[in-house]
Amino acid sequence: MGLLVVGLGNILLKDEGVGVHVVNSLRDRPLPEDVTLMDGATMGVDLLNDILESDRVIIVDSAQMDVSAGEYRTFGISEIEDGAHFPNYSLHDLTFAETIALGGIIATLPPIRIIGIQPESIEHGNELTGTLRKNFNEYVDHVHNTIMSFGKEETD
Repeated sequence: MGLLVVGLGNILLKDEGVGVHVVNSLRDRPLPEDVTLMDGATMGVDLLNDILESDRVIIVDSAQMDVSAGEYRTFGISEIEDGAHFPNYSLHDLTFAETIALGGIIATLPPIRIIGIQPESIEHGNELTGTLRKNFNEYVDHVHNTIMSFGKEETD
């Protein structure tokens, strides 16, 4: 299936929806033919089949990383399997780490990159906070650059 780029999050909880917003913004950018953009919303384990059918995967989501609001980090799958940076990664049915662990039990996982963005607020509201709005284009650029380079470097 090529490269799957999934935006996770609940757009009704302010910054929790940043992954969905970023992926939807990428629809206006030129992308390689093998790229599939997916609004994963809060699907969690329901994404597993799409992940396993892909050659490479990028996940974009808000993440509690104990850094300043608006900061983002890119991780390999081994870093969340260890729980080093994502002790409470996601608010979805199974955590992303649990979903990936399940996938690793039933099949060989494709190379995966996770781009986590530290939320400022996950209270009710359908707009990003000012901090994330201010940095939004930087997130979109970073994900786009990751799409364009993913697979050209060694992955885990």
